[in-house]
Amino acid sequence: MSVPVLDIPGSAVTDAPTAADPAGAGPSTPDLDLLVAASLAEPEFESVTIADSDRLIAAPAAADAPVSDVDRLQTAISAVTTSTEIPFPTRAQRRAEQPASRPRRASARERLAPAVHPAAATAPAPQPRTTATAPANRVRKFATTGVTMVAMAFVALMAVATSLPAEALLSSADVQAAAYNAKLSAQGEPAQTLSMTGGADTISVERDGYESKTIAEVAAASGIRMEATFTNNPNGTVQWPFSVGVHIGDEFGFRDCAGCSSNHGGQDFNPGLGAPIQSIADGVVRYAQDGEGSLGVHMIIDHMIDGELVSSVYAHMIHGSMLFKTGDVITVGQVIGQVGDTGMSTGPHLHFEIRVGGKDGTKVNPLVWLYANTN
Repeated sequence: MSVPVLDIPGSAVTDAPTAADPAGAGPSTPDLDLLVAASLAEPEFESVTIADSDRLIAAPAAADAPVSDVDRLQTAISAVTTSTEIPFPTRAQRRAEQPASRPRRASARERLAPAVHPAAATAPAPQPRTTATAPANRVRKFATTGVTMVAMAFVALMAVATSLPAEALLSSADVQAAAYNAKLSAQGEPAQTLSMTGGADTISVERDGYESKTIAEVAAASGIRMEATFTNNPNGTVQWPFSVGVHIGDEFGFRDCAGCSSNHGGQDFNPGLGAPIQSIADGVVRYAQDGEGSLGVHMIIDHMIDGELVSSVYAHMIHGSMLFKTGDVITVGQVIGQVGDTGMSTGPHLHFEIRVGGKDGTKVNPLVWLYANTN
């Protein structure tokens, strides 16, 4: 078996016959073994370490870098792009630019409304109320309401005017003036008039129908015989039993007269028969008797004066002349009855008493008490 001979360029080993080996048998055996062993031996490789700086590959310069088609397209787009703003129409402008023939879109209320009956389908649809007609409708509504109210007020005034008498709307002063003028006309006395210079205007002057009377005239009209024994203040909280001064009769204490009590417990006043008697202060009627006992027709009134209970007694009044009964409230100066001659009396007079502490209290001198307490 022959061993193949590797043809290595530049090598002197060949399989061609040479002068030394005319048969072409090949090199010697030792050289062949070495060659075979060299080809079969495992090659030894030296490990190489590559630094990080060696891994970076320098990029080509911008001027030297190739320009691609994409870059050229972007450059062309940037060249034609401008910063001009394009205005877009608003929603209201788009609605306004829509043609009138375009059908109106149904609103949500119309979509939810019930179906219209076929009989009513032919009725014209109500036109939507615009903002321009709304104020006119409100003005028309207010005007209608105002006219109605004015008409009703006029009818009511007409009813009042035709149902009330002519003098129902006059004041008391107008009625008194009319009555006074009627009285003057009946007496034949004309009313006073004032004529202006031109004679065109005439002003009527009416006289008041008031009369003035003195205290003496009032006392005489009421049956009182007036005397200057005391002066009564009509505005006082404590007053005399008569509105004016009258004659003072028998006083409080011992007296000597035929048919009279020797121990007089009150003060007698002699204003005349029928003279009006008034309460000396505010109070309440404690007792009232229309009889014929020793005091005759008499009344007892309780008062609170300066925090003290005081009872005043009014005796010998005319039968039926007392104007109040037990429990009635009396005010100062109010007339309670008339001077009479009932009971144990020698003539018309008022027997007046002051009892400190109430109806069964202590009797004191009424004249002294009145002078001290009237105001």
